[in-house]
Amino acid sequence: MLDVDYLERLEHYFKSGDCKFEFDNGEEERRLLILDFLERLMELGEIADDMATKLIFKDAYASLTSEEGADQARADEAAQAGDSDQK
Repeated sequence: MLDVDYLERLEHYFKSGDCKFEFDNGEEERRLLILDFLERLMELGEIADDMATKLIFKDAYASLTSEEGADQARADEAAQAGDSDQK
């Protein structure tokens, strides 16, 4: 499912100016297709960002999604703030 080659081709398509050229010189249907593609890609980017955060910080994220974990995070923050005030 991970196709890095496709991502590289897509990156080249944007950076080379090919996408802009196609948009500027394309028929209306092609322009709409490009805009739809870019919108979908941006939505997937947001999903990928969320996924990366969850994968990287899965333990911290999991603890914050429970009531006990959130309470503990608040207590830890308060303790750190108290330590800072004493210095």
